[in-house]
Amino acid sequence: MISTGSPARLPKISNLLTDVEIPRSAWAAWIPSEGSRQLRRTLTEVERSALVARRDELAPAVLGFADFERNKVALALADMFGSFPSMRQSGSEVMARLDAAQRVLEPYPLWAIRRACLSIQSNGVWREEKFDRQWPPSDAEIVASVRAEMRLYANQYHSAVALLAATVEE
Repeated sequence: MISTGSPARLPKISNLLTDVEIPRSAWAAWIPSEGSRQLRRTLTEVERSALVARRDELAPAVLGFADFERNKVALALADMFGSFPSMRQSGSEVMARLDAAQRVLEPYPLWAIRRACLSIQSNGVWREEKFDRQWPPSDAEIVASVRAEMRLYANQYHSAVALLAATVEE
């Protein structure tokens, strides 16, 4: 699922009702090693409406960047890569590197990509128990940094989706 663009403003990081109270009261105690977790009771209409609203509020903050945002992603990546002394590429080499990184980052939102790139540009890449400012990040390291930026939003989004899809235990 692709978002219609990054949110103008990120939603609240936490919602007491949908992120704490409903999950605590509705999830069954048993967590199966395979398959989906079940609910101990049916969600009320108020709870279901609140979860739908929370899911919809979080969706633009966790889903992949839109095609019209591709240039903004490329700019964030180019700025980040340009901050590393070892990145002395030009022309088609740069375009190929940016294109490869963009393809790997398609499932992630623009805001998280920008934050991760800025963090890497400012601090370097965490390797071997220290920040490395000499060598640029691999695609996997960029993805890990983006995931770290959006982790809390993604957790809340996936929780709302799972609660809405869960069945009641028998």
